[in-house]
Amino acid sequence: MTDPFHRIRSLGIATVGALAAGLLGSCAPSTTAGLVTLTSRTATPVQLTTSFAYGAYTVDPAKTSLILSTVPLDRLADRDFDQAEIVHVEFLWRPRAGRTPVSADATNLSIRYVVLVDDQIGLYGGGGFGWPRGNAGDAGFGVSISGSNLALLDSTDGFRDLLTPARLAGQLDARLDETTAIRLRDVISQIVTDGLGRTRWVDATISDDLHPELARMLVAMSPPLVLDAE
Repeated sequence: MTDPFHRIRSLGIATVGALAAGLLGSCAPSTTAGLVTLTSRTATPVQLTTSFAYGAYTVDPAKTSLILSTVPLDRLADRDFDQAEIVHVEFLWRPRAGRTPVSADATNLSIRYVVLVDDQIGLYGGGGFGWPRGNAGDAGFGVSISGSNLALLDSTDGFRDLLTPARLAGQLDARLDETTAIRLRDVISQIVTDGLGRTRWVDATISDDLHPELARMLVAMSPPLVLDAE
């Protein structure tokens, strides 16, 4: 049985450390990069830290979507990889410092996280809370994720889930490129659909197949009334 988390940890701590130094600012980003850590909420926590270097973001009237990958888009499209991770975050509403009441279950992000190792697939999903870096529509936009809850939504039979339920935290930055963002989403959706043998659209939009432990949190997707809806 494949243990994806042991395999992916070998990607290189030096790369993660170098990337972390470049993600400490709060201004609008100028490059596509990300660093996130998934930590299981279990008696013996398992942690997976991953850096992202490829992807883009796009904007529509209802949300801002960021999709990043550890593998270039052309290699994903050609299935030229042994392992990859993809994160898709939808930023649903913008909090304002000092004016947004943030509780333990506040949610303004919807998240999908895909782990691909050899022929095994794990699709995670959930929601969380994040602060924006820059303004949607700018050349660069990012989100600092302060907390979230994720659980395994679907997987191939040989995928070993060591995380559910899990917390995701970190930072994602991307350049505005609607064509790349949509193509990356479509390519990874096709990979997941082919691997699972059934249609799975890898989109961070809330769906009915979320893990029961996430239900209470995800009903809070609408912003509090005190928000300045910029």
